[in-house]
Amino acid sequence: MNTNDFKFEKVRDFGLLFSDTFLFLKQNFKNLAKGFLYYVLPISLIQGIVLGFVQYQSVNSLATGGNLFTDGSSFVIISTLISYFLMFVAYSFAMSFMMNYIKIYKEKGANNYELSEVWKRMVKDIPRILAALFVSGLLAGFGFIILVIPGIYISICVSLVIPIVIFENETIGSALKSCFSLIKNNWWNTFAFLFVISIIGYSLNFVTQLPSTIYQVVLAIFIGTGDPITPSKALSILFSIIQAAGSGFIQMLPITAIAMQYFSLIEQKQNPSLLKDLETVGTNE
Repeated sequence: MNTNDFKFEKVRDFGLLFSDTFLFLKQNFKNLAKGFLYYVLPISLIQGIVLGFVQYQSVNSLATGGNLFTDGSSFVIISTLISYFLMFVAYSFAMSFMMNYIKIYKEKGANNYELSEVWKRMVKDIPRILAALFVSGLLAGFGFIILVIPGIYISICVSLVIPIVIFENETIGSALKSCFSLIKNNWWNTFAFLFVISIIGYSLNFVTQLPSTIYQVVLAIFIGTGDPITPSKALSILFSIIQAAGSGFIQMLPITAIAMQYFSLIEQKQNPSLLKDLETVGTNE
């Protein structure tokens, strides 16, 4: 491995978590963008198309004076559920790609592997990631049902479940147990870091949602004033595709941030890089 390769295993303070997250994305943006274009974007595009149909049907029903809950309500409900499911699948693909990209990067170093290698690994891991995200979501949802604060606490803890599943090859049950152990005494640091990253991510997402939002607002104004207007199905789908595709690419930021926090906590509690250096010294001798 080249000495200039990005080093993941090191303890990071709040500032270094941010700088290293953006540094890794900057150094690998070309490959990451290409990988997302090949392996993640197709699912996002399908989700965008379905979402566009939902938005068109909703606005068209209002524009024609219909009732959304009686005119085509089953179509809207089913399409919305499909859209959310595809969003979940797209996030799983993004998570699997990013984590396996980082894993192979660590093993072989920068530019010493092909994206096809990442694809082969990510496809194998997608079922585990889907299951882990589903179980984590249930746990967090249960926490929110009990009370909001337990839900927030659990959500931050289980945010580390995918890195543990991928990098440590743990079962979902063991990974969930390790999450709470790993984040112990570091919950507030993790919460603050992921919270700020989320704000940045949502801000970037807002830019991709802006065309769709403006279009919906303009239609609502015309409908509210009683002016006749025919919503465009093509524009609804186009703006939804832009929104879904943009959101897909932006996922690189929070997923990389989660990986950075994972490696920081692992190094802080287990010192794997120190152990590796000691093994190297022993070998050299």
